[in-house]
Amino acid sequence: MSFLGNQGSSKDQILRRFTKYLNGPMGKTVLESLDEGESFILHTSDQAFRVTKKNGKAVVEFLELQVA
Repeated sequence: MSFLGNQGSSKDQILRRFTKYLNGPMGKTVLESLDEGESFILHTSDQAFRVTKKNGKAVVEFLELQVA
């Protein structure tokens, strides 16, 4: 087992963390407030994510930000 094989990119790690959080007990209120198929954009200091409720679960996608 290699060290690099377990790391993944930092974007992947962040997506996994947000997905785990939103689908866990702490994110229950957020998920319950969304209708099926509804989404919102989550902005951090340097990244943006789209969170969509699909099949009762939160699906988190990284959004590429374009600088004008």
